[in-house]
Amino acid sequence: MCTLKMEHGRRHKSWSEWSSGAKAGVIAAAAVGVPGIFALCGLVTMWLWNALMPEIFKLPAIGFWQALGLLALSHVLFKGGSAGRTARGHWRKRQVWKHLRDDEVERPEQA
Repeated sequence: MCTLKMEHGRRHKSWSEWSSGAKAGVIAAAAVGVPGIFALCGLVTMWLWNALMPEIFKLPAIGFWQALGLLALSHVLFKGGSAGRTARGHWRKRQVWKHLRDDEVERPEQA
């Protein structure tokens, strides 16, 4: 039994319907990509800090691990430390837009 999801006119297979090779590829890409993105963000933060802060504010230069710690601290301070909150808000917006689209379909067009 094949159930396909319809999003934006395209059909998407569920994870259980993917082939083993495709699943392994996605997992391998995530295993390499996610730490790579964290490392890149840490390096960019370290480079920007060391290029700007010591000269402007007379602060010391920082290392890679300090830059990652600074990113984590800024995430907690400015985003509230809750990752689920943004996902729920996005879900609610989708539900509202879906409801609005359904209302438009039910109402006949006024000329």
